[in-house]
Amino acid sequence: MDLVKDTIKEVVLAVFPIAAVIVLLQYTVIFLPDEFFFAFLSGLAMVAGGLILFLIGVHMGLLPVGEMIGSALPKTGKVWIVLLFSFILGFAITVAEPDVWVLAGYVDQASGGAIPRSSLILVVALGLAIFVTLSMVRIITGWSINYFLIAGYTLIFTIIFLPNSDPNFVPISFDAGGVTTGPMAVPFIIAFGVGISSVLKSKSSSQDGFGLVALASIGPVLAVLFLGIIYDIPSDVELDQGESSYTFLGTLGEVAFALTPLVLFFIFFQFYMLKLKANKVVTLLAGVVLTWVGMALFLHGVHVGFQPAGTEMGTILGELDNSWIIIPIGILLGFVATFAEPAVRVLIQEVDKVTSGSIPERVMLFTISIGVALSIGLAMIRIIYSIELMYLVLPGYIIALTLIYFTSREFTSIAFDAGGVATGPMTVTFVVAIALGFSNVTDGSDPLVEGFGMISLVALTPILAVLILGILYGAKDK
Repeated sequence: MDLVKDTIKEVVLAVFPIAAVIVLLQYTVIFLPDEFFFAFLSGLAMVAGGLILFLIGVHMGLLPVGEMIGSALPKTGKVWIVLLFSFILGFAITVAEPDVWVLAGYVDQASGGAIPRSSLILVVALGLAIFVTLSMVRIITGWSINYFLIAGYTLIFTIIFLPNSDPNFVPISFDAGGVTTGPMAVPFIIAFGVGISSVLKSKSSSQDGFGLVALASIGPVLAVLFLGIIYDIPSDVELDQGESSYTFLGTLGEVAFALTPLVLFFIFFQFYMLKLKANKVVTLLAGVVLTWVGMALFLHGVHVGFQPAGTEMGTILGELDNSWIIIPIGILLGFVATFAEPAVRVLIQEVDKVTSGSIPERVMLFTISIGVALSIGLAMIRIIYSIELMYLVLPGYIIALTLIYFTSREFTSIAFDAGGVATGPMTVTFVVAIALGFSNVTDGSDPLVEGFGMISLVALTPILAVLILGILYGAKDK
């Protein structure tokens, strides 16, 4: 019962602030047509209800499975088995991540179907699976996370500047790295890693508790960049704004297909390693069913409510004489979405523990919320003036990779994990839709290029914020 109450409270806190801002804007600035405004309200109800069921199901069924499998694998005594199943698990969990499905749907829409949703999901899942496996290598060997981060981001920027690299894929790739750290993947990957660390009794177990998400999110960026090298997008693609053909039954079927690899994964381990009692299996399967229904309801709310309403809102703002007003609106939406994001609050609690209260939760919360708000405002400026994403992201990561030498390994891991927790469901589902609609009607802007990239900027800001706080904390401690 406590789980249900806590989950409802989390979702209401995450959804209500941004809903209140949209309702206020509706009657002061935007004036959406009634059909779109009511679509937003109905989508909001479905997204909130779906998130509640989804999160309860994840905590009932998927997280325990992740920890049990993570604890069972090292007992085989064979490293290759741990790495093989880490890869399989990373792939399966990404295919079941709702935020990945949302982004892939937006890319499909913005490219006019030139980049199919299913293709992008599979490529992102492959990239994350490879880097989840590398994360397990780090836990087993105890190597510093700094080596992996520097190598990963060096490879990313090397590929970007290759002559045959497609610039259309750059913002999509960074956004793909952000959405993989969603409500499904983050807790499951961490639970899996904690299970392995607890059995191996790593000397740096406190550090191994962080950094898994940071490394895993590099994989999708690289995978999508490689896709851009071998994939050709026609130059005349247009944003698809046709009526949605999604049905709830169809979404249920898609989600069932997405969750099937995870269920088969669990069944395999149940028969060969776990051998849980029947009542425990029933509880876990009930959690999977709740996850299935919740994810379907969440995605359907995005498809029929958030996506059309957000795109229309961006279109209306882009056609105003004072279209610059989207900058303060983006800043406001970014602040309230981050300030109410449950995953951000989990992170700041961990930082409070690590620093023994030297960095208060409220200071950390305001720092991240303000940083994300400014990053969304910057993303809107980028759309208006057609600024290349590299001019913003490259200096940001150079600064971040430089700062890691002035703070502890533990703070480095926390900082790069923080980049994932800020990209919550509200940012991914609604604010991106606004950016797509706005870029579609802005002169000189291409929705496929300027419409994406926002999530990458949102993910960068918390990294810098936590690294700077870690340096200040270290100086104060000395």
